[in-house]
Amino acid sequence: MIKISEHIYIYPAEHYTDRPNIGLIVGEKKTLLFDAGNSEKHVRKIKNEIYEKALPLPDFVLLSHWHWDHSFGAKFWNVPIISGKKTNEQLKNVAEWKWDDASMEERIISGEDIVFCTEMIKREYPDRSHIEVALADIVFEGNMSLDLGGTACELIHAKGPHSEDSVICYVPSEKFLFLGDANCKDLYGKPWDFDIEHEEDFLSNVAKIPYDEKLAGDFIDLLSTLDFEYCISGHSEIMTKEELFNSLTF
Repeated sequence: MIKISEHIYIYPAEHYTDRPNIGLIVGEKKTLLFDAGNSEKHVRKIKNEIYEKALPLPDFVLLSHWHWDHSFGAKFWNVPIISGKKTNEQLKNVAEWKWDDASMEERIISGEDIVFCTEMIKREYPDRSHIEVALADIVFEGNMSLDLGGTACELIHAKGPHSEDSVICYVPSEKFLFLGDANCKDLYGKPWDFDIEHEEDFLSNVAKIPYDEKLAGDFIDLLSTLDFEYCISGHSEIMTKEELFNSLTF
């Protein structure tokens, strides 16, 4: 758990099973976790790190979007889960999914899921009967403000080029922004190749996927209204505002 500022800590991403960066925002009265992690094992590691750093466990967990790596750990925090309405609606669908090989293959063919996520889920869950999809306890549309006690968080339905349900978390007092995957490319909407036997090609293959110009442009316009200096996305390092804008090229 890396301390970023007086009130912000980050548990770093682990790429082997697509575990994203997890944020902990600590106020004087309450603590918010940004994203739930991708499994019970992931949650246990995060909790252990919180204990070791003598930090407070979260009072709430915010989901940035519905994708499995950000949401499948929600069940194991035992605190209220917050999500945007669109995220919760999609999670209701995912909660009905079956996890045998045939069902997962059918979802790849139908376009409901992609090869990359299927392979990562198989790695994270040797026994897929342990997958449990939790729905949100607190659902909002548009924006929502959360006062943690001396530290405010602005939860913003940002859409973005990655997934239309994306929610970002802006912490004005720290001039910091949690992006989830909102700034990333749409891995579901464009054809691309992933072969687990050649993982070294992952980044180069993703680089070939074009941004949706309208979604990326609207996202940049939204970001331009926020007074932040640093940010972090789901699977990469901390960036400056300028570095983020430069990365959103199309």
